[in-house]
Amino acid sequence: MEVKEWRPTPRQADFLSLPDTIFEAMYGGAASGGKTDCLIMLPIVREFYKYSTFKGLVLRRTYPELEHEIIIRSRLWYPATGGIYNESKKRWHWPAYGSYIQFGYAEHEKDVRNYDTDEYNFVAFDELTSFTEFMYKYIAFSRCRSKVDSGLPAIVRSGTNPGNIGHGFVRLRFVEPAPQGNVIIKQRWNDGKETSRIFIPAKVTDNPHVDSGYVTRLQMLPTAERLAKLEGDWWTFTGQVFDDWRVQSFPDEPANAQHVVKPFVVPHWWPRVLAIDWGYAAMMWAGLATISPEHRIYLYKEYTCTQTKVSTWATDIGKMIAQEGVQLNDFVLDPSAWHKRGDEFTIAEQVAQYSGLTPRQADNDRLGGKILLQEVLRWRQKPVKKLLSGDKFDVEHAEWLRRNRGSSSYAAYVDQFVPEISEDNIPILQVFDTCTEFIKTIPLCVYNDPNKPGVNKEDVAEFNGDDPYDGGRYLVKACMRLLGFTDKEAKRRDEVALICAAAEKSKDQTNFYIKMGNLESKRGRNAAPARRRRRYARHSMGRY
Repeated sequence: MEVKEWRPTPRQADFLSLPDTIFEAMYGGAASGGKTDCLIMLPIVREFYKYSTFKGLVLRRTYPELEHEIIIRSRLWYPATGGIYNESKKRWHWPAYGSYIQFGYAEHEKDVRNYDTDEYNFVAFDELTSFTEFMYKYIAFSRCRSKVDSGLPAIVRSGTNPGNIGHGFVRLRFVEPAPQGNVIIKQRWNDGKETSRIFIPAKVTDNPHVDSGYVTRLQMLPTAERLAKLEGDWWTFTGQVFDDWRVQSFPDEPANAQHVVKPFVVPHWWPRVLAIDWGYAAMMWAGLATISPEHRIYLYKEYTCTQTKVSTWATDIGKMIAQEGVQLNDFVLDPSAWHKRGDEFTIAEQVAQYSGLTPRQADNDRLGGKILLQEVLRWRQKPVKKLLSGDKFDVEHAEWLRRNRGSSSYAAYVDQFVPEISEDNIPILQVFDTCTEFIKTIPLCVYNDPNKPGVNKEDVAEFNGDDPYDGGRYLVKACMRLLGFTDKEAKRRDEVALICAAAEKSKDQTNFYIKMGNLESKRGRNAAPARRRRRYARHSMGRY
């Protein structure tokens, strides 16, 4: 038999030597920490494969990932231990002992049912954040078990980087209880029994086999990507829906790249807006915002609860508003609160009864709300439209545009020479650091899986605990309505930003004029007031 030697790094050795009494363990964080090798070598290093009753399961989300990563790496080491690979079953078998390790994948949530008839002593998830919480918990808690007299443990081990669809639940389960890792987290169940889990952080610098040039290249990545891949940062990662979100600005970013601020006394004359995303089993979230004269929105107070009756939380909300000593300018409530559920009163009617406040239905346009929230979180200046800033105004060209392209293209050309107004109030949304649930939820929002049928890939994927996000959508839309901007105007501004960004990249001025002309023509056909004159309707174009 061929003799080969595999030596774990010190960090890998920490993971491999965890006691079997720890049911769940997650290894990794940064790129190239040796996660995959660690997972496939654990049954070999621990010699589990020498037990006749041993069954192992190593999972990736899709088959191509399994083939390109797990299978290739296992071929480097498993044959040296006497393992024989069955290509059709995707399984390693050790004839001398009778043990086996199954390689599998679960591309869709229903695929976890494919493992219903099996029990495994060892379950490993490679790239855990690519799985949903349901997938992980279903397999980990229903398929991992061991016979008392087998001499084998029942353990679940995982490796992953920050990001992807499962980022939120992985961070919540393994990282948030002990961000620096290496702390055993214990959980007691209703039957009095206890299970434990642990997070073992690993950085690229923990792997001596990685060349220094790779580390240097990682340092050149954009901030969010660099922090995730080089430092294993779980709070900022590429793939977030709201990638502008900052608790505080990074060293290479301007000071205004920050959304979380210290509380201050809100002047009594600033308008107030209340938004509620109600729930019972799920979280009930209420957010109270105010609007400054500079047209900044401040989320300054939140209220949350679970498994609490409407009569209780609605009464609390009413008291909270009464203590403010001011009148609400708007109060929006999740539209589902108006649904008939067989009770004498709807949720909306109960809220009005117990709070003493009269809500209106919140706008539940998910895509529109997402786009608007992205806009109010934006801290970068909009792309500069002045493509011709180095040229002089050409009267003949302007007249040619008027004759051949229409008045909209003519206006767009003239606008190139009008000085732009600096955006001095971005980001528009600021959040008091006391609003912890909203602060925790926003960075967990990721896009829907494009391969999942029946979902819009541009929408935010739903997840347990996303209630502050939904309530935040309602709140921001209500605030912008109070400022005088309709949804059509918000969407139009987003379209303008995309056109400007594309033109800045391509330098194609003609295409820019055409697109702007088409946009203005569409706006004319769908004539509607772009803003409603209200108390706070005064708002410069350059400030939004």
